[in-house]
Amino acid sequence: MGQDGVLKTHDMVQETEKGKMGMDGCGRLMSFDLNQEPECDRDTCSEESGGSIGGHEDEEADELVGAIGVDDVMKLTFDTEEAGEFYNLYAKLSGFGIRKSNAKRDEDGISRFRKWVCCCEGYRNEKWFNYEDRKREAKAITRTGCGACFRVKYDTELVKYVVTRFIMEHNHPLASEASVQHLKSHRKVSDAEYAQAKSLKLVGARICQIMKHFVIKAGGYSNVGFCIKDLYNRMDEERRKDIFNGDAEGALGFLAAKKDADDMFFYKYHVDNEGRLARLFWADSKSRVDFSVFGDVLVFDTTYKTNKYRKPLVVLAGVNNHLNSTIFGCALLSDERIETYEWVLSTFVEAMKGRKPVAVMTDGDSAMRRAIKNLLPDACHRLCSWHLHRNARSNIRCEEFNNRLYDLMARKFSTLEFEDRWARLVNECGVVENEWVKKLYRRRRLWAEAYLRGHFFAGMRSTQRCEKMNAFLNEYLNEKMRLYEFVRSFDLAIAWLRHTESKAVHTSENTKPVLTTILPELEGSAAEVFTRNVFFMVRKHLNRQGLLISEGWSEDGGSRTYYYSKYGGHEISWRVVYDRSMEKLICSCMKFESKGIPCAHMFRVMVVEGMNRIPEACISKRWTKGVYSTNNGMKAFVADEQLTQMARYGTLKSSCNSMCYYASYMDDAFNDLQQMFDKHSVDLKEKWIESGYGGDGFAMDSRVMNDRSRRTFGLLDPRVSRCKGDHKHAESKKKRKCGHCRQATTNEHAHTKRIRTTQQFMMIIWKIVWMNRWKNQLKLVRGGATQANGEDKHLHHKHAVAVEGTQVTNKEVQEKDEAQLL
Repeated sequence: MGQDGVLKTHDMVQETEKGKMGMDGCGRLMSFDLNQEPECDRDTCSEESGGSIGGHEDEEADELVGAIGVDDVMKLTFDTEEAGEFYNLYAKLSGFGIRKSNAKRDEDGISRFRKWVCCCEGYRNEKWFNYEDRKREAKAITRTGCGACFRVKYDTELVKYVVTRFIMEHNHPLASEASVQHLKSHRKVSDAEYAQAKSLKLVGARICQIMKHFVIKAGGYSNVGFCIKDLYNRMDEERRKDIFNGDAEGALGFLAAKKDADDMFFYKYHVDNEGRLARLFWADSKSRVDFSVFGDVLVFDTTYKTNKYRKPLVVLAGVNNHLNSTIFGCALLSDERIETYEWVLSTFVEAMKGRKPVAVMTDGDSAMRRAIKNLLPDACHRLCSWHLHRNARSNIRCEEFNNRLYDLMARKFSTLEFEDRWARLVNECGVVENEWVKKLYRRRRLWAEAYLRGHFFAGMRSTQRCEKMNAFLNEYLNEKMRLYEFVRSFDLAIAWLRHTESKAVHTSENTKPVLTTILPELEGSAAEVFTRNVFFMVRKHLNRQGLLISEGWSEDGGSRTYYYSKYGGHEISWRVVYDRSMEKLICSCMKFESKGIPCAHMFRVMVVEGMNRIPEACISKRWTKGVYSTNNGMKAFVADEQLTQMARYGTLKSSCNSMCYYASYMDDAFNDLQQMFDKHSVDLKEKWIESGYGGDGFAMDSRVMNDRSRRTFGLLDPRVSRCKGDHKHAESKKKRKCGHCRQATTNEHAHTKRIRTTQQFMMIIWKIVWMNRWKNQLKLVRGGATQANGEDKHLHHKHAVAVEGTQVTNKEVQEKDEAQLL
């Protein structure tokens, strides 16, 4: 079944004494005499049928099927096992389905004989009719003992398959035109359709949406050739093939195939005592090159709910020269202990050829902090300001304390001023003895800007960049994914990130920004050197230099020191030292040391000194356009072969769209194009099989399957992990209680409010009686004595009936109680 709902088969022509029988390009069974003009040639068939499936629409096709006799079929021969396709097509045009019966193969794997029968052949086993513990409706009966069949045998002399048996008679009505499409033998998802469905699935489309896409393409459900259940089954079948040797084996097989295609690809795994995959780390060549250039700052964060085994995903990220996030590596862990994080960091350093980051930023996890202290002792560790502020709000219920704490985290005080402000803060807010506040103060060197000034963090103060990365990854990953699906989806997400990076590269290299300041020389110098996003950040400081007021200057040898203050704020001053011999500027604000860009005070000195260009000493190479000119000897990025194949498939499919669109309006063009597709599809499929691409048509997938067949890792699938960040699967401490009896419910002793005993019904009646009695007494006080007495007698009568009911059987009591309640 083709993608456009048209049956595509080989032109199978069989010679008989009277003439020929075969299937044409329209999927029609033909019977004609060699000496006569064909009643229906290819062009005529295509024009009348309109390229749609189902010979029942054409009366001439019914006549051809009816003209076929047993003698004609018995003289047919087949070169290969295309006999099954022939009989299936005959069955479709006739109105019944088929299925395989018995077969026999020799030692060489050649089929000696094969038999196909009608789908209604045989009977259902009697035990399914006498099944007593049936919990759902039995399946409808489809077997009627039909004897129609088709059998072929391999003839060693002719080296062909000959027909040895053909029974045409059926003992049941044949299917109508609307029912044929639902017969199982006529429903199949082809390799091309599966490849397209798989591509849509990888980008996040659901199977129900993919099915609607095929319906729109084919022009209706009847022309698709399969139902949504078939698509679900095919996707699940291929998924099981991918993890045939195990989920862990499939994931490692995929990474091993990536290693074969990319020499700089790195992966490493750890096995637990049971032989199960516990930890997995990988990084491709592009990630390793990026770390060699932008690895001075590392953001270390963990995300959850990304795979079926609930393994936490550790993302090791940073920021590139376009201020975009870049991934240096990632790891799947079994737990969040110190030794686990130490394994991640040691493996990460090994993958990066021993290079270590200068600064590390985390969310404050204690296990992470200790692992960084043990493995990266020289790195400056900073805690995320956003997480600290959130923890402060949950631990300290004082709004003034939280606001002033955030000011202490962000402001660039001196250490002495910070200590003074901290002492006043805790005293005025009355949290001196608070244990959380004491613990926070002991870690002040990890979060206070006063102690972190001068350390380069690329302008980051929180892990929000990593949090955005996690949110982006959640669009591709979900908690139902197996490991093999996880690594492939993660690879696709990384491809999108690098696509956005290439767009930023294009903007910086092939366009120029509009100069808007009154210093076009300095602004043009910045635009020429820095990338576009960094240039916008530098230009802000260039504009701010005009707000500075000179407080004088002094000269000492070959250097000159300038003093500046902000307009309207003389209490704060800055000092800029300019070394004329080296053209080097050093500012007391330490903006250049912290962010790597020149500050407004430096630009003010450049203006005073009459500079037309930014000095080389004030340009950080990591923010420039030519940062990739040297990559420390690492190999350039190698494109993923699977992504290349998907790109080719999409390009060819897009190229055919316009041609198919115009041809669909003209009968002749449609027939010619259909014939061309049939011919080239057959040729390309043969070359495709000869090239060793089996399965679903993905080149990378075939390599993974072939690699896994000859190489196994001997691993078992991991167990489901329990991590502290996985809040969804955390065990609830509060037990559920029944809303009526207030007793704890369990799986063994579960009940609902509707299940009540007779005593509980009696208690309900007593409550109703006494409630109405109090209402009547209130009415009596208000003056309605007569009406209240009448209602009270009626209530006493109900009460008497309820008491007498306790002496009869429980069934009668329950019936009376229910009647009284109503």
